[in-house]
Amino acid sequence: MQTVAYKNKSFYKAALCLIALCLICLGMNRPISAENKIDRGSEIERSDGGYYTVIDEKSKVLLQTAHTISAGDEYIAADNSRYRITRIKGDVAYAKLVGKEAEAKLAANPKPTLIQTLMGSKNGGRKMIALYHTHSDESYVPTDGSASIYANGGIFKVGGVFTTRLQSLGLDVDHSRRPHDPHDANAYVRSRRTAVQLLQKQPMALIDVHRDAVPPNVYSTKVQGRPITRVKIVVGRSNPRSSANLQFAKQIKAALDRTHPDVLEGILLTRGNFNQDLSPRALLVEVGAHTNSRYAAQRGIALFAEALPKVLGVTGVSPRVPVPKSNRGDWAALVWGVLIVGGAIAGYLLINSGGWRGAWEQIRGFFRGEFLDINRRRGNR
Repeated sequence: MQTVAYKNKSFYKAALCLIALCLICLGMNRPISAENKIDRGSEIERSDGGYYTVIDEKSKVLLQTAHTISAGDEYIAADNSRYRITRIKGDVAYAKLVGKEAEAKLAANPKPTLIQTLMGSKNGGRKMIALYHTHSDESYVPTDGSASIYANGGIFKVGGVFTTRLQSLGLDVDHSRRPHDPHDANAYVRSRRTAVQLLQKQPMALIDVHRDAVPPNVYSTKVQGRPITRVKIVVGRSNPRSSANLQFAKQIKAALDRTHPDVLEGILLTRGNFNQDLSPRALLVEVGAHTNSRYAAQRGIALFAEALPKVLGVTGVSPRVPVPKSNRGDWAALVWGVLIVGGAIAGYLLINSGGWRGAWEQIRGFFRGEFLDINRRRGNR
Protein backbone atom coordinates (compact mmCIF):
# COMPACT_ATOMS: atom_id res chain seq x y z
CA MET A 1 0.00 0.00 0.00
CA GLN A 2 2.85 2.36 0.78
CA THR A 3 4.38 1.64 -2.63
CA VAL A 4 1.09 2.43 -4.40
CA ALA A 5 0.72 5.63 -2.37
CA TYR A 6 4.25 6.67 -3.28
CA LYS A 7 3.60 6.00 -6.96
CA ASN A 8 0.36 7.95 -6.86
CA LYS A 9 2.15 10.80 -5.09
CA SER A 10 4.75 10.91 -7.85
CA PHE A 11 2.06 10.95 -10.50
CA TYR A 12 0.26 13.77 -8.70
CA LYS A 13 3.49 15.78 -8.73
CA ALA A 14 3.83 15.24 -12.46
CA ALA A 15 0.19 16.24 -13.01
CA LEU A 16 0.70 19.40 -10.98
CA CYS A 17 3.72 20.25 -13.14
CA LEU A 18 1.52 19.82 -16.23
CA ILE A 19 -1.14 22.15 -14.80
CA ALA A 20 1.46 24.75 -13.84
CA LEU A 21 3.06 24.68 -17.29
CA CYS A 22 -0.35 25.01 -18.96
CA LEU A 23 -1.15 28.03 -16.79
CA ILE A 24 2.17 29.59 -17.79
CA CYS A 25 1.36 29.01 -21.47
CA LEU A 26 -2.05 30.62 -21.01
CA GLY A 27 -0.47 33.54 -19.22
CA MET A 28 1.81 34.15 -22.20
CA ASN A 29 -1.28 35.03 -24.24
CA ARG A 30 -2.27 37.84 -21.87
CA PRO A 31 -1.34 41.49 -22.51
CA ILE A 32 2.04 42.61 -21.23
CA SER A 33 1.83 44.99 -18.30
CA ALA A 34 4.78 47.21 -17.49
CA GLU A 35 3.28 49.29 -14.72
CA ASN A 36 6.55 49.06 -12.86
CA LYS A 37 9.50 51.25 -13.85
CA ILE A 38 7.83 53.09 -16.73
CA ASP A 39 9.83 56.19 -17.63
CA ARG A 40 7.07 58.81 -17.42
CA GLY A 41 9.50 61.73 -17.63
CA SER A 42 10.01 61.26 -21.36
CA GLU A 43 6.24 61.43 -21.93
CA ILE A 44 5.96 65.02 -20.72
CA GLU A 45 5.42 67.56 -23.49
CA ARG A 46 6.98 71.00 -23.43
CA SER A 47 4.96 73.43 -21.34
CA ASP A 48 7.02 76.56 -21.99
CA GLY A 49 5.29 77.34 -25.27
CA GLY A 50 8.30 76.15 -27.23
CA TYR A 51 8.84 73.18 -29.50
CA TYR A 52 11.66 71.21 -31.11
CA THR A 53 12.73 71.55 -34.72
CA VAL A 54 14.42 68.47 -36.16
CA ILE A 55 16.77 69.06 -39.11
CA ASP A 56 18.79 66.70 -41.29
CA GLU A 57 22.46 66.84 -42.26
CA LYS A 58 21.68 69.46 -44.93
CA SER A 59 19.78 71.64 -42.43
CA LYS A 60 16.44 70.72 -44.00
CA VAL A 61 13.56 70.84 -41.50
CA LEU A 62 12.13 67.36 -41.04
CA LEU A 63 9.54 67.97 -38.34
CA GLN A 64 8.53 70.19 -35.48
CA THR A 65 6.90 68.91 -32.32
CA ALA A 66 6.26 69.76 -28.69
CA HIS A 67 6.99 66.16 -27.71
CA THR A 68 10.09 65.62 -25.61
CA ILE A 69 12.89 64.63 -28.00
CA SER A 70 15.90 62.50 -27.06
CA ALA A 71 19.00 61.25 -28.84
CA GLY A 72 18.13 57.91 -30.40
CA ASP A 73 14.58 58.90 -31.30
CA GLU A 74 13.64 58.23 -34.91
CA TYR A 75 11.32 59.70 -37.49
CA ILE A 76 9.81 58.15 -40.62
CA ALA A 77 8.97 60.94 -43.04
CA ALA A 78 6.17 61.04 -45.60
CA ASP A 79 8.52 59.66 -48.30
CA ASN A 80 9.47 56.73 -45.99
CA SER A 81 12.97 58.09 -45.30
CA ARG A 82 14.00 57.08 -41.79
CA TYR A 83 16.08 59.43 -39.64
CA ARG A 84 17.72 59.03 -36.24
CA ILE A 85 18.29 61.95 -33.89
CA THR A 86 21.95 62.14 -32.89
CA ARG A 87 22.12 65.23 -30.69
CA ILE A 88 20.07 68.12 -29.38
CA LYS A 89 21.13 71.70 -28.84
CA GLY A 90 18.53 74.00 -27.38
CA ASP A 91 15.36 73.78 -29.44
CA VAL A 92 17.11 72.13 -32.40
CA ALA A 93 17.56 68.38 -32.84
CA TYR A 94 20.01 67.04 -35.42
CA ALA A 95 19.18 63.87 -37.32
CA LYS A 96 20.92 61.66 -39.85
CA LEU A 97 19.40 59.51 -42.57
CA VAL A 98 19.62 55.82 -41.68
CA GLY A 99 17.73 54.33 -44.61
CA LYS A 100 14.50 53.96 -46.50
CA GLU A 101 11.58 52.04 -45.07
CA ALA A 102 9.98 49.36 -47.23
CA GLU A 103 6.24 49.72 -47.61
CA ALA A 104 4.45 47.61 -45.03
CA LYS A 105 2.10 44.89 -46.19
CA LEU A 106 -1.51 45.27 -45.17
CA ALA A 107 -2.67 42.49 -42.87
CA ALA A 108 -6.05 40.98 -43.67
CA ASN A 109 -8.12 39.68 -40.76
CA PRO A 110 -5.52 39.65 -37.96
CA LYS A 111 -5.33 36.32 -36.16
CA PRO A 112 -7.07 36.05 -32.78
CA THR A 113 -5.07 34.93 -29.78
CA LEU A 114 -5.27 31.35 -28.55
CA ILE A 115 -7.46 32.43 -25.63
CA GLN A 116 -9.88 34.22 -27.98
CA THR A 117 -10.04 31.15 -30.20
CA LEU A 118 -10.76 28.70 -27.38
CA MET A 119 -13.04 30.84 -25.23
CA GLY A 120 -14.53 33.31 -27.71
CA SER A 121 -14.16 37.06 -27.77
CA LYS A 122 -15.88 39.10 -25.07
CA ASN A 123 -16.98 41.64 -27.66
CA GLY A 124 -19.04 39.06 -29.53
CA GLY A 125 -16.71 38.91 -32.52
CA ARG A 126 -17.12 42.58 -33.40
CA LYS A 127 -14.42 44.53 -35.19
CA MET A 128 -13.97 47.19 -32.56
CA ILE A 129 -11.65 50.15 -32.06
CA ALA A 130 -11.16 51.78 -28.66
CA LEU A 131 -10.46 55.53 -28.44
CA TYR A 132 -9.51 57.66 -25.46
CA HIS A 133 -7.79 60.95 -24.61
CA THR A 134 -4.95 61.13 -22.08
CA HIS A 135 -4.78 64.92 -22.40
CA SER A 136 -8.49 65.64 -22.17
CA ASP A 137 -7.99 69.41 -21.96
CA GLU A 138 -6.38 69.79 -25.38
CA SER A 139 -8.21 72.25 -27.62
CA TYR A 140 -7.86 74.35 -30.76
CA VAL A 141 -7.53 78.11 -30.25
CA PRO A 142 -9.13 79.37 -33.52
CA THR A 143 -12.38 77.46 -32.91
CA ASP A 144 -12.43 76.60 -29.19
CA GLY A 145 -11.11 79.94 -27.98
CA SER A 146 -8.39 78.38 -25.83
CA ALA A 147 -5.56 75.87 -26.09
CA SER A 148 -6.76 74.15 -22.92
CA ILE A 149 -10.26 73.54 -21.55
CA TYR A 150 -10.17 71.59 -18.31
CA ALA A 151 -11.72 68.10 -18.64
CA ASN A 152 -13.70 69.10 -21.74
CA GLY A 153 -11.25 69.96 -24.50
CA GLY A 154 -12.08 70.24 -28.17
CA ILE A 155 -10.13 67.02 -28.65
CA PHE A 156 -13.26 65.12 -27.55
CA LYS A 157 -15.12 66.49 -30.58
CA VAL A 158 -12.27 65.36 -32.82
CA GLY A 159 -12.61 61.92 -31.24
CA GLY A 160 -16.35 62.07 -31.86
CA VAL A 161 -15.86 62.66 -35.60
CA PHE A 162 -13.26 59.86 -35.63
CA THR A 163 -15.86 57.58 -34.00
CA THR A 164 -18.63 58.46 -36.45
CA ARG A 165 -16.41 57.90 -39.49
CA LEU A 166 -15.13 54.55 -38.23
CA GLN A 167 -18.68 53.38 -37.56
CA SER A 168 -19.74 54.36 -41.08
CA LEU A 169 -16.90 52.17 -42.36
CA GLY A 170 -18.13 49.06 -40.54
CA LEU A 171 -16.22 49.27 -37.25
CA ASP A 172 -17.66 49.38 -33.77
CA VAL A 173 -16.08 52.05 -31.58
CA ASP A 174 -15.78 52.42 -27.82
CA HIS A 175 -14.95 56.10 -27.37
CA SER A 176 -14.10 56.98 -23.78
CA ARG A 177 -14.78 60.58 -22.78
CA ARG A 178 -13.28 60.13 -19.34
CA PRO A 179 -11.07 63.11 -18.40
CA HIS A 180 -7.55 62.61 -17.04
CA ASP A 181 -6.74 66.16 -15.99
CA PRO A 182 -4.59 67.86 -14.99
CA HIS A 183 -2.25 67.88 -17.98
CA ASP A 184 0.83 66.79 -16.01
CA ALA A 185 3.41 64.03 -15.63
CA ASN A 186 0.82 61.67 -14.12
CA ALA A 187 -1.74 62.01 -16.91
CA TYR A 188 -0.60 58.74 -18.49
CA VAL A 189 -0.82 57.00 -15.12
CA ARG A 190 -4.45 58.07 -14.83
CA SER A 191 -5.29 57.25 -18.45
CA ARG A 192 -3.71 53.81 -18.08
CA ARG A 193 -6.71 52.76 -15.97
CA THR A 194 -9.00 53.83 -18.81
CA ALA A 195 -6.90 51.95 -21.36
CA VAL A 196 -6.97 48.76 -19.28
CA GLN A 197 -10.76 48.97 -18.95
CA LEU A 198 -11.16 49.49 -22.69
CA LEU A 199 -8.96 46.48 -23.40
CA GLN A 200 -11.24 44.24 -21.35
CA LYS A 201 -13.62 44.39 -24.32
CA GLN A 202 -10.81 43.11 -26.56
CA PRO A 203 -10.70 45.84 -29.23
CA MET A 204 -8.61 45.28 -32.33
CA ALA A 205 -6.77 48.57 -31.75
CA LEU A 206 -6.36 51.14 -28.99
CA ILE A 207 -5.79 54.76 -30.04
CA ASP A 208 -4.99 57.74 -27.81
CA VAL A 209 -6.10 60.92 -29.62
CA HIS A 210 -4.13 64.15 -29.05
CA ARG A 211 -3.16 67.39 -30.74
CA ASP A 212 0.33 68.94 -30.95
CA ALA A 213 1.53 72.43 -29.95
CA VAL A 214 3.42 73.90 -32.91
CA PRO A 215 2.82 76.63 -35.55
CA PRO A 216 -0.22 76.02 -37.81
CA ASN A 217 1.78 75.45 -41.01
CA VAL A 218 3.35 72.26 -39.60
CA TYR A 219 0.11 70.31 -39.94
CA SER A 220 -2.09 72.37 -42.27
CA THR A 221 -2.68 71.25 -45.85
CA LYS A 222 -5.51 70.89 -48.35
CA VAL A 223 -7.20 67.83 -49.79
CA GLN A 224 -9.47 68.40 -52.78
CA GLY A 225 -9.39 72.11 -52.04
CA ARG A 226 -10.57 71.78 -48.44
CA PRO A 227 -8.29 72.69 -45.51
CA ILE A 228 -7.41 69.82 -43.20
CA THR A 229 -4.76 69.10 -40.62
CA ARG A 230 -2.42 66.20 -41.12
CA VAL A 231 -1.97 63.48 -38.53
CA LYS A 232 1.25 62.32 -36.89
CA ILE A 233 1.55 58.85 -35.36
CA VAL A 234 3.70 58.59 -32.23
CA VAL A 235 5.16 55.25 -31.12
CA GLY A 236 6.81 54.89 -27.72
CA ARG A 237 10.06 53.02 -28.24
CA SER A 238 10.53 52.30 -24.52
CA ASN A 239 7.94 49.56 -24.32
CA PRO A 240 8.13 45.80 -25.02
CA ARG A 241 5.57 46.01 -27.82
CA SER A 242 7.19 48.87 -29.73
CA SER A 243 8.04 46.70 -32.75
CA ALA A 244 4.43 45.55 -33.10
CA ASN A 245 3.12 49.08 -32.52
CA LEU A 246 5.47 50.39 -35.21
CA GLN A 247 4.41 47.72 -37.67
CA PHE A 248 0.77 48.70 -37.12
CA ALA A 249 1.66 52.36 -37.68
CA LYS A 250 3.52 51.51 -40.90
CA GLN A 251 0.54 49.53 -42.18
CA ILE A 252 -1.71 52.54 -41.60
CA LYS A 253 0.79 54.73 -43.44
CA ALA A 254 0.90 52.29 -46.36
CA ALA A 255 -2.91 52.34 -46.62
CA LEU A 256 -3.03 56.15 -46.47
CA ASP A 257 -0.23 56.52 -49.02
CA ARG A 258 -2.45 54.73 -51.56
CA THR A 259 -5.56 56.83 -51.03
CA HIS A 260 -4.72 60.03 -49.12
CA PRO A 261 -0.93 60.55 -49.25
CA ASP A 262 -1.18 64.07 -47.82
CA VAL A 263 -2.92 63.05 -44.59
CA LEU A 264 -0.10 61.44 -42.61
CA GLU A 265 2.61 63.84 -41.47
CA GLY A 266 4.94 61.02 -40.43
CA ILE A 267 5.72 58.50 -37.69
CA LEU A 268 7.71 59.61 -34.65
CA LEU A 269 9.44 57.02 -32.49
CA THR A 270 10.23 58.72 -29.23
CA ARG A 271 11.47 57.55 -25.87
CA GLY A 272 8.42 56.85 -23.79
CA ASN A 273 5.76 54.26 -23.18
CA PHE A 274 2.42 56.07 -23.64
CA ASN A 275 0.71 52.92 -22.28
CA GLN A 276 1.43 51.18 -25.58
CA ASP A 277 2.84 48.16 -23.75
CA LEU A 278 -0.78 47.14 -23.15
CA SER A 279 -1.51 46.15 -26.76
CA PRO A 280 0.39 45.34 -29.98
CA ARG A 281 -1.97 47.73 -31.77
CA ALA A 282 -1.80 50.71 -29.43
CA LEU A 283 -0.95 54.08 -30.95
CA LEU A 284 -0.91 57.77 -30.13
CA VAL A 285 -2.03 60.19 -32.84
CA GLU A 286 -1.51 63.95 -33.01
CA VAL A 287 -4.33 65.56 -34.99
CA GLY A 288 -3.07 69.01 -35.90
CA ALA A 289 -1.95 71.58 -33.33
CA HIS A 290 -3.56 74.05 -30.96
CA THR A 291 -3.02 76.75 -33.60
CA ASN A 292 -5.13 74.93 -36.20
CA SER A 293 -8.88 75.01 -36.66
CA ARG A 294 -10.68 72.12 -35.00
CA TYR A 295 -12.86 71.77 -38.10
CA ALA A 296 -9.73 71.17 -40.16
CA ALA A 297 -8.60 68.61 -37.58
CA GLN A 298 -11.96 66.86 -37.78
CA ARG A 299 -11.69 66.61 -41.56
CA GLY A 300 -8.16 65.26 -41.21
CA ILE A 301 -9.08 62.54 -38.72
CA ALA A 302 -12.05 61.48 -40.87
CA LEU A 303 -9.67 60.81 -43.77
CA PHE A 304 -7.21 59.07 -41.44
CA ALA A 305 -10.02 56.76 -40.29
CA GLU A 306 -10.40 55.35 -43.79
CA ALA A 307 -7.11 53.46 -43.47
CA LEU A 308 -8.12 51.37 -40.45
CA PRO A 309 -10.66 49.04 -42.12
CA LYS A 310 -8.08 48.23 -44.80
CA VAL A 311 -5.43 47.45 -42.21
CA LEU A 312 -7.76 45.44 -39.96
CA GLY A 313 -9.45 43.50 -42.74
CA VAL A 314 -12.92 45.03 -42.47
CA THR A 315 -14.94 45.34 -45.67
CA GLY A 316 -18.31 47.06 -45.87
CA VAL A 317 -20.70 48.06 -43.11
CA SER A 318 -20.88 44.96 -40.96
CA PRO A 319 -21.24 45.68 -37.25
CA ARG A 320 -20.85 42.04 -36.30
CA VAL A 321 -18.27 39.71 -37.75
CA PRO A 322 -18.21 36.01 -36.74
CA VAL A 323 -15.32 34.96 -34.56
CA PRO A 324 -13.07 32.51 -36.46
CA LYS A 325 -13.82 28.96 -35.36
CA SER A 326 -10.19 28.00 -35.27
CA ASN A 327 -6.71 29.24 -35.96
CA ARG A 328 -4.20 26.79 -37.39
CA GLY A 329 -1.20 28.57 -35.95
CA ASP A 330 -2.62 28.73 -32.43
CA TRP A 331 -3.75 25.10 -32.51
CA ALA A 332 -0.30 24.05 -33.72
CA ALA A 333 1.22 25.93 -30.79
CA LEU A 334 -1.19 24.17 -28.43
CA VAL A 335 -0.30 20.74 -29.84
CA TRP A 336 3.42 21.44 -29.53
CA GLY A 337 2.86 22.69 -25.99
CA VAL A 338 1.05 19.48 -25.03
CA LEU A 339 3.78 17.35 -26.63
CA ILE A 340 6.52 19.25 -24.79
CA VAL A 341 4.72 19.04 -21.45
CA GLY A 342 3.92 15.37 -22.05
CA GLY A 343 7.58 14.72 -22.76
CA ALA A 344 8.56 16.51 -19.57
CA ILE A 345 6.16 14.36 -17.53
CA ALA A 346 7.45 11.20 -19.20
CA GLY A 347 11.01 12.21 -18.38
CA TYR A 348 10.05 12.93 -14.77
CA LEU A 349 8.40 9.53 -14.35
CA LEU A 350 11.29 7.79 -16.12
CA ILE A 351 13.84 9.28 -13.75
CA ASN A 352 11.79 8.56 -10.62
CA SER A 353 10.89 4.99 -11.57
CA GLY A 354 14.20 3.84 -13.05
CA GLY A 355 12.91 2.86 -16.49
CA TRP A 356 10.04 2.81 -18.97
CA ARG A 357 8.48 -0.24 -17.35
CA GLY A 358 8.44 1.43 -13.97
CA ALA A 359 6.97 4.60 -15.43
CA TRP A 360 4.20 2.61 -17.12
CA GLU A 361 3.47 0.81 -13.87
CA GLN A 362 3.13 4.16 -12.08
CA ILE A 363 0.58 5.35 -14.64
CA ARG A 364 -1.36 2.06 -14.49
CA GLY A 365 -1.22 2.10 -10.71
CA PHE A 366 -2.54 5.64 -10.59
CA PHE A 367 -5.58 4.97 -12.78
CA ARG A 368 -6.24 1.56 -11.18
CA GLY A 369 -6.22 3.20 -7.76
CA GLU A 370 -8.49 6.01 -8.88
CA PHE A 371 -11.06 3.67 -10.46
CA LEU A 372 -11.04 1.37 -7.44
CA ASP A 373 -11.63 4.36 -5.21
CA ILE A 374 -14.57 5.49 -7.36
CA ASN A 375 -16.14 2.00 -7.31
CA ARG A 376 -15.63 1.81 -3.54
CA ARG A 377 -17.47 5.10 -3.07
CA ARG A 378 -20.36 3.93 -5.25
CA GLY A 379 -20.61 0.71 -3.25
CA ASN A 380 -20.84 2.63 0.02
CA ARG A 381 -23.83 4.71 -1.15
